[in-house]
Amino acid sequence: MPKSKYQCIVDRIRQDIQNGKLLKGQKIPSIRKLADKYHCSKDTAQKALMELKYQKYIYAVPKSGYYVLENSLEDQQDMELTVRDDHYQIYEDFRLCLNETLIGRENYLFNYYSQQEGLEDLRQSVQQLLLDSSVYTSADKLVLTSGTQQALYILSQIVFPNEKHEILVEQPTYHRINDLLTAQKLPYQTIERTPEGIDLEELEWIFRTGHIKFFYTIPRFHYPLGHSYNRKEKEEIIRLAQLYDVYIVEDDYLADFDNKHELTFHYLDDSQHVIYIKSFSASLFPALRITALLLPSDIQSAFIAYKKAVDYDSNLIMQKALSLYIDNLMFEKNRLFLLNKQEKEVMRAKKLLSENQLKLSYFLNRDGILLDLRGLKSVSSFKHSNLPLDFFESSYIHDCPYQYAKIRYENLEKTLQHLNKYL
Repeated sequence: MPKSKYQCIVDRIRQDIQNGKLLKGQKIPSIRKLADKYHCSKDTAQKALMELKYQKYIYAVPKSGYYVLENSLEDQQDMELTVRDDHYQIYEDFRLCLNETLIGRENYLFNYYSQQEGLEDLRQSVQQLLLDSSVYTSADKLVLTSGTQQALYILSQIVFPNEKHEILVEQPTYHRINDLLTAQKLPYQTIERTPEGIDLEELEWIFRTGHIKFFYTIPRFHYPLGHSYNRKEKEEIIRLAQLYDVYIVEDDYLADFDNKHELTFHYLDDSQHVIYIKSFSASLFPALRITALLLPSDIQSAFIAYKKAVDYDSNLIMQKALSLYIDNLMFEKNRLFLLNKQEKEVMRAKKLLSENQLKLSYFLNRDGILLDLRGLKSVSSFKHSNLPLDFFESSYIHDCPYQYAKIRYENLEKTLQHLNKYL
């Protein structure tokens, strides 16, 4: 298989640096010249230079261009970016992509972008990224929004082909969907979700007797309980959705942390009843308000038309920066780092739990320990303690029943030492 133009540029410049044809401090040919020489787009040339910069072969000088790195690469063959802290490294990597985005892209600042679906570069990057989650699609089926909240808002407003009007949500769930329902005074129903899942017979009863437009669910690592549906449960939920003509809004916001690569509702759906949501704030940082949706064809045009009315185009600079971040494998590097960090936290938690026997039932989750308070006569002692417990009150539309509490891993050691005395 012939090399891509991108790889040809990377290999040639790297070889020229290693064999001395390009010397330390020497200027690299411009993006335009590289694009002309290799008969490729400027974005392809830019991507190649980004890769070389990431590998520490070259560096950028604002308003000047790229130069061979001054430090000797013979002394840096195993050089990697130093990871001092996950948030710091994410910031540094993304800042690098953001800076590159601003070079020669004045059109993103001074013009409107005609494609309401979102920047084509990012849609192509996300399409490749989704393959790792067994979500198979083409870039033209993806739509980008300014965060999950905007996506959910538009979905709540447009008319679906089933012409139903109620929204079904789990309780507890992501607090923003609760806020959306109450602020907009939208008709809704709820179904209880526990660390064991949901009652599928109750789900069928709601689907059959209600007028459910869509069922909003978090398929894996549910917030805040941590539960993930197994394949059998997903297949049954899909069957019921098809039988009663209910759409499923699959908010797969933690797909990047599933090293088992469990199948999605979207993968199992063969009747165009699943709307798949992929966000990036949990994997990177909350301020990155970019979300990708996979929409059934009979919903996509209505969704895009409504998006155009409320948001002409989402932040193009951030979209391009995220595209570079994904294409240059920074996203994958960060994902693997966070997975490794998560595994270490779980191992540490198991050790601490063996040393401090809890008198409560609990579930070990990816981000902390979920305490099961359902068997207690009263939880007032926990509520009024000074322990850093999260009861996630905002995850309930109605009053919080205080059936669960979470200890974050960063607070685990100190909390475990004092927890039992409140029982």
